[in-house]
Amino acid sequence: MDRSNLIFSASLFLLLGVGAVVSDFIPPLPFAFGARLLLLPAIFFACALTVRFPVMLAFAFVAGVGWDARYMVVDVGDGVGFGYSVFLFALTGALMQGVRPLFRRGRWELPLFLVGATTTILLVTEWFLISFQRGSFTWPSQFWYQVWTSTLLCMLVSPFLFFLLFKLGKVSGAPVHLSREMTRDHS
Repeated sequence: MDRSNLIFSASLFLLLGVGAVVSDFIPPLPFAFGARLLLLPAIFFACALTVRFPVMLAFAFVAGVGWDARYMVVDVGDGVGFGYSVFLFALTGALMQGVRPLFRRGRWELPLFLVGATTTILLVTEWFLISFQRGSFTWPSQFWYQVWTSTLLCMLVSPFLFFLLFKLGKVSGAPVHLSREMTRDHS
């Protein structure tokens, strides 16, 4: 890994940490059925579009441990187990890696919708795993409203995150945008 990619990856790890802290200060939105802006997953999904697969797995580990440390409720015999979110983030990050070439060409449309799809997959799979462990598949009263609203909020913040990642790539010299990589290879 060259120096520019190392600086870019370190700045993305820092961005993940900042997103985890800032998301604690964003309250549930009463007009959105009590849903929250899930900033950590949104940042992770955006970052997964800009790095290679092994680095994305490292991001999945950091994001998953951070997610479990913040949101996992440990009750005697009732928990899924610390670290299950690492698997969920790695799975959804692998989906994001599928549209990485499109994103690197500057196309944001499909990656934007995939951020929404992966947010929904993350939330529903997490609910399913917890419900399976508990042995009770009851839907909370506002569950689907909160899932769809959180999905829309993540999709709304994604263009800002994409723009930020392109700027971070430009500042660090990392080839996030494919045309920059081609220009760099021909120099």
